Amino acid sequence: MVNFNNNLLSNDLKSLKKLVIDYQSEFLNFYKLNKEFKTRTDNNFSGAINPPEIFKDFLNIYHIPDYSFRIGSVVIKNPVICAPLAGISDNTYRIFAKAFGSSLSFTEMISSYGVYFNSSESILLSNITDFERPCGIQIFGSEPAVILESAQKLEDKADMIDLNMGCPVPKVLKSKSGGFLLQDENRVEKIISEVISKIKKPLTIKVRTGWDKNNINVERIAKIAESLGVSAVTIHGRTVKQGFSGDVNYEVIKEVKKKIKIPVIVSGDIDTPLKAKRVLDFTGCDAVMIGRAARGSLWVMFNVLMAFYKFYSNDQLLNNKDPKLKPKNNSNNNEYSNYFNYHPPLAWRKKFAELYLKFMIYFKGEDKAVKEFRKYLAWIFKGVAGIGKVRKDFYLIDTYDRAVKVIGDLNNFY
Repeated sequence: MVNFNNNLLSNDLKSLKKLVIDYQSEFLNFYKLNKEFKTRTDNNFSGAINPPEIFKDFLNIYHIPDYSFRIGSVVIKNPVICAPLAGISDNTYRIFAKAFGSSLSFTEMISSYGVYFNSSESILLSNITDFERPCGIQIFGSEPAVILESAQKLEDKADMIDLNMGCPVPKVLKSKSGGFLLQDENRVEKIISEVISKIKKPLTIKVRTGWDKNNINVERIAKIAESLGVSAVTIHGRTVKQGFSGDVNYEVIKEVKKKIKIPVIVSGDIDTPLKAKRVLDFTGCDAVMIGRAARGSLWVMFNVLMAFYKFYSNDQLLNNKDPKLKPKNNSNNNEYSNYFNYHPPLAWRKKFAELYLKFMIYFKGEDKAVKEFRKYLAWIFKGVAGIGKVRKDFYLIDTYDRAVKVIGDLNNFY
């Protein structure tokens, strides 16, 4: 277990808390929900900042009893879950996700062989702080014994172990891992049986609907998993062959949910609050998993979460009958992009960007953090009018000071 120096993070955590509160205030004011939300949260924004209790009041606010459920012994307090994203879902990402409302996150996918052979890089990816719990460690591989040993090595760090059986990335498929496993149900069964009997933490799996459109077998996979004692299943609604293109098949996920009793988390193109609400209602699943939509814009977690609060009846939300749901000065007629899909102003995004980089530096050191941060700038400021004129500068930053200057020099295009 790696012990991070919480005192070094203390000031940045205070800044993060203020940043989130400012965002919530702007959001609630924008949608004219200030009074209603205050009564529901019982003013829990106040309280001492004392690591690791920094997010205690946030957890109270983000707890929605009607949508709470368990994965094994782990209580999941709301239906908004942060997806594992390769090269993105690091400590900083997960801390920010939790601060903005995610009830559960995962490490990025970690090679079971990397852990088996004690790769320092693989071990580093598995480090979790108290500020991002509950958090699962996701591993991938093809050999049951190797997967088991890696799970045993890592489980003390995690709140649960997640097996990736759905990744469509070619290099993962080439190793007969990830989505490749969906072609061999016997191997899936063997891997799960080997691992689940010898670890203490809950075991979950992440899959797709099948290998291709002619081989949709997620229902059988889910039943195998449930029969062996798996605690939850996450289903991305595309086949492995589809990758991230084409339509998401929520109908298949709906049918799976009807056939098994363990929690099912729905994934795939869930990028706005109203879509999250509709997909969850349609499929009957226990939670939605937010992935690419949150890259550089983790405030999306809060936006989505707000769609599940009972400000209004479901009919009013889903059927567009309540004018209060419409943002001020709304000119966009796309209903999926309108409801609660708040886009923060440039000034707030600047603060978000600087603070995000500070956290990355804390965990990775300045040189590595700054290089990785370049891509985040494009995501954070996506949609800002005129930002294309300065985007090239994002990829030239090489120090924290240079990054701060580039961020500070951004013109207010709003």
